[in-house]
Amino acid sequence: MTEKVTKPRQRKKKETVKNQEGAGAVANVPKPKPARPRIQIVKQEPTDAPTPLPLAVVRQPLASTPNNPQLEGEDAIRSIRFHYKLPMLYQPSQAEAYESAFISHFVELNRTVRSASQETPWVSQIPGLHRRATKPALKLSIRAASMAFYAQVHQEPSILTDSYRWYTMSLNTQRAALSKLDRDAIPDEEELLVPIILGLYEVYAGTTPTSVFQHLTAATRIFALRGPRNMASGVANTLLKAIRISDAHKAVMFNQPSVLSTPEWMTLPFVLSPKNAHQLLNDVVLQIPACIALSGLKGSLGDVFTRDIAPGTDLGPVRERTAQLIQNLDDWADKYPHLCEAKPGTQVVALDMGIYKSPTSPQTPASPSLMLPGTFIALIAASYNATRLILTLLQQKISSFDLDPTPTTAVPHPMTPIQSPNLGATLKAVKFSQTILAIASYLESTHPVGFDFMRSVFPLVCVAALGPRPEDQNVAKEMLVRWGTSRGVGGLCGAWRQN
Repeated sequence: MTEKVTKPRQRKKKETVKNQEGAGAVANVPKPKPARPRIQIVKQEPTDAPTPLPLAVVRQPLASTPNNPQLEGEDAIRSIRFHYKLPMLYQPSQAEAYESAFISHFVELNRTVRSASQETPWVSQIPGLHRRATKPALKLSIRAASMAFYAQVHQEPSILTDSYRWYTMSLNTQRAALSKLDRDAIPDEEELLVPIILGLYEVYAGTTPTSVFQHLTAATRIFALRGPRNMASGVANTLLKAIRISDAHKAVMFNQPSVLSTPEWMTLPFVLSPKNAHQLLNDVVLQIPACIALSGLKGSLGDVFTRDIAPGTDLGPVRERTAQLIQNLDDWADKYPHLCEAKPGTQVVALDMGIYKSPTSPQTPASPSLMLPGTFIALIAASYNATRLILTLLQQKISSFDLDPTPTTAVPHPMTPIQSPNLGATLKAVKFSQTILAIASYLESTHPVGFDFMRSVFPLVCVAALGPRPEDQNVAKEMLVRWGTSRGVGGLCGAWRQN
């Protein structure tokens, strides 16, 4: 009994001595207790912590305990979530990511001609031009146009509204840059591209009915400042080939000769890169306003064919010029018969869009070629028939003035035999109008977006304004309204309907 009481006292005395010795040894160097953080975390339940902030600063993984083996995993998940949680007061900008997405979407849906040669469609160069741009107006205009295009295709009004902010910034920046431009300075490629991109924005957004043509006029004026000799190569030459087609359409509809229709602009920019079939056809279109001017008729294209020729007008020059343009068109059709009608599917053509000739043997190297989608061929065929329609009606008007000052405009029954040259011209005009309407229906059903679809608006406007039969005019007008509201080219369709 005594031994049992004595032994604990001895052990207690020895432990006291050891504790005193240990305390004296560490009195000068206090050490933190390593077990205290672990005790606090183990005792703290996950549901008791109002915020995961204490766990976010733990750098070593917690040891699992037998009583709560899931504590370590829950704490780790909470710590990771807190670590990767974005701050509430600051968010990293995603403008560049969205900008790249809009531009890529714009380029992919508008790229048409697939080339096996070194020539690349100008729209495919937009991403590179945007990356290398030094002018703020170019960056802003590309973003605005690509956003408006995306908004129209996918029916996103909020994106279309936001695109107007970028469009306004680009327009103001471009105006300020042009005001500082020296008259003797040569505009660079970026300054050439900005009004074209702004015009494309108006095609999709349509802020005002005439804004499309205003930007197109600004582009041709900047081209004139650069001069035809400086447009023979590089991006400038590629842009010229694209803009002269749209400018030709504008010149015909307003019946005003284009700057690009002068002999210098028709030849000098194409010394290094010869014209293809599309550009040769466009040469005929560019010369139509000057041909109509020889008759003394003024006003828009629709006004020309509703007004009478002044008595005593010498029609010899206009008659000769009209016959020459029709002959040029016949020669073009004989050389490129595969481009005179729309055909579904992709066609392989020569580099000048002529008929491609396959190698006669495997050893013979293949010549450069282009892959033209059916929609692009349909565009050329529609432009060909629209040019035919205009020149045929012009020739008919001249002949009617020679024969009868008040010719009849009634359309005969299709089974009625042809009794006069004017009657034959009317039947031809009906055929051209119906061909254009058929091509427009094909484009509407197979290719709802893209530059091909956008350029096919001009032939449809020709039918709406000049179609010999009222029913054809009504079909064309209804299609223009439908395209403007549902196909994302409301600005362009609205502008054409105003003229």
